[in-house]
Amino acid sequence: MSEFDDLTPLKQSDERITYRSPLKRLLISPEIGALIGAVVVWAFFWGNGDKFGTAGSTANFLDVAAPLGIMAVAVSLLMIGGEFDLSAGVMTGASGVTIALMAKYFTDNGVSLFVCIPAAFLLAGCVGWWNGFLVNKTGLPSFIVTLGSFFVIKGANLVFSKRINSLVNVSGIEKAEGYKFFKAVLGGENKFGDTKYRDVIFIVGGILFGVLLIAGFIEQSFLRAEQTSKPALLVAVLGAVAGVAGVLLLHRTDSINGNVVAGVIGLSGSALAIVSYSRARFQSREPFVGALPETARPLIILGLLGTAVASLAGQLFDRGEESVMLQWLPSWLRLAVAVAAGALPLWFFVRQVMRGDVEFRAKAVALIVVRLPIICLVSLIGIVSLFQLTTVQAVRAVLITVAGTGAATCLYRARSIASKHSTKHFINLGVLMSACFVVVAFAVRADSSAPRFRGGIFTTLLIGAALVLATTLIEAAQQKRTLADSNADRFGKRLVLIGMIIGSIALGTRLLFSDGVFRMSVFWWLFFTAVGSFVLTKTKYGNWIFAVGGNKDAARATGVPADKVKTALFMATSLMGAFVGAMILMRLNSVQAQQGDGQEFEYIIAAVVGGNLMTGGYGSVIGASLGALIMAISKNGIPAAQWNQDGRFIFLGAVLLVAVLVNNFVRKKANEQR
Repeated sequence: MSEFDDLTPLKQSDERITYRSPLKRLLISPEIGALIGAVVVWAFFWGNGDKFGTAGSTANFLDVAAPLGIMAVAVSLLMIGGEFDLSAGVMTGASGVTIALMAKYFTDNGVSLFVCIPAAFLLAGCVGWWNGFLVNKTGLPSFIVTLGSFFVIKGANLVFSKRINSLVNVSGIEKAEGYKFFKAVLGGENKFGDTKYRDVIFIVGGILFGVLLIAGFIEQSFLRAEQTSKPALLVAVLGAVAGVAGVLLLHRTDSINGNVVAGVIGLSGSALAIVSYSRARFQSREPFVGALPETARPLIILGLLGTAVASLAGQLFDRGEESVMLQWLPSWLRLAVAVAAGALPLWFFVRQVMRGDVEFRAKAVALIVVRLPIICLVSLIGIVSLFQLTTVQAVRAVLITVAGTGAATCLYRARSIASKHSTKHFINLGVLMSACFVVVAFAVRADSSAPRFRGGIFTTLLIGAALVLATTLIEAAQQKRTLADSNADRFGKRLVLIGMIIGSIALGTRLLFSDGVFRMSVFWWLFFTAVGSFVLTKTKYGNWIFAVGGNKDAARATGVPADKVKTALFMATSLMGAFVGAMILMRLNSVQAQQGDGQEFEYIIAAVVGGNLMTGGYGSVIGASLGALIMAISKNGIPAAQWNQDGRFIFLGAVLLVAVLVNNFVRKKANEQR
């Protein structure tokens, strides 16, 4: 009896349910769009703002994201439950005003904050209960009920602050009893200073994080072999040593030749380690031969085109050019852009006509006469306006980011299609995708004189190339699991969890022990995100929230206390508003009566960007926090890139539209996997 006999995969109770690997589960999760978006947006501004990405700027955008993220957590739970709360924003100001007025004027000498803050929470809870009560008893849409609450609370804020304080700004509560305690707990600032071993901890922790994460994912994805191959395991160790050496060399050198040598060593070693480890631990499979599907060919062409654009954009556009794009273009090219903008809808229309049926072609004349000219005019105005609003450096950044991300997406999709038909073509596309990563990496490195481009982005892209190459070779050679294996899954999840903990410690050390000032608001944001995620995914209350958001009547029929769940969600949203209001008051020692007006829409945007459906029944708390992070990054990244700060509204609108499209795609894929 071998040591692996107890690791035999367990047959699932329902054979119609296909086992999904951790990567596939991640790719169909509601927060994957926000996660990718946060990484892309951060990298976008990191590459365009000289001061963005430092510990100080990171502390700034985390501080901006914290109150937005706390409210986004509560709002996302309410949205998953199928409702909205348009009074969530103004509740932050109302709570702050209530606390400040009570602390200063409730008695001759004011009232202790140990009384004022609980009183404000009690008031907020009553408002939330009232909103839930009205929605449940009257059947009115929640946005109507909470919109009424919004105006009532807003009016009360202005009336009481002006009548009692004579100003809409209430300040000066530092003399109230308990101020120092609540200042430290809610609005405290922490600056730890530099430490000698900060970079070493960060690098070692980052390497361990990557190793454990990859090993954990592999353990949950492939079928274990009966015996471990010791020679292959030895090769994996040697490859890991080479990969670590390459990463360390890249970190320590900024020379062109040093980067090339270190990059080759790190890329080759990392790929060798991952492939050899998989061959040592898991069963192999036979290759299969087939033709490359026609659907993959256009994706390959688009991927190569995107790679070329991402590689050449830096050469075509000057990084420091701040001229408006439309004025920067020569006259003949402006005309060409205008003609192309107007003709673009016509081209799509002609393609649709050629592919349409007879009935559609019969309606084409009416479309040409009535709608098409208007569509072409709108396209012309929109694209020309976009060129007028953007600068050359902005277009350069957008081209590199969009083209690079689009190329990776197209090639990944083509590789996935090929994996079902031919091992040979699957490997070829994986190698091609890895080569495209390398090409873009060297193009970016050669284009910039900044050390972080020659080191940071260069290293990241090479690591991406190594992962693509390694995963391609593994998937082509090793047998994937189709059934659950409790022991292997448990071991893999533990590796991932340990890796996440180590990575968090490494990143926290890098950020905290620096020149940045980190406030308690960031801690509370992480705390409420963790609590909200646990409640939603690990408790019966989370199941109830999903149930009432999907179908309230059906949930009630199965015994779910639907009215109580929705009332509790409204109360939680109002209480979070009170918490954020108290947090802002303690930090600034003042509050405006208009505090939070209009921010309820930002909370909803953060939740939608994070993968939450506006119709309820689907979403993620972690995704909502990531949505708040994206909005905070854009708010701080645009001025760091020296662009017009009003452009952040354009950016947020574009992010919202893209997020909705991505979330719809993710939800469709998730439904297909059930």
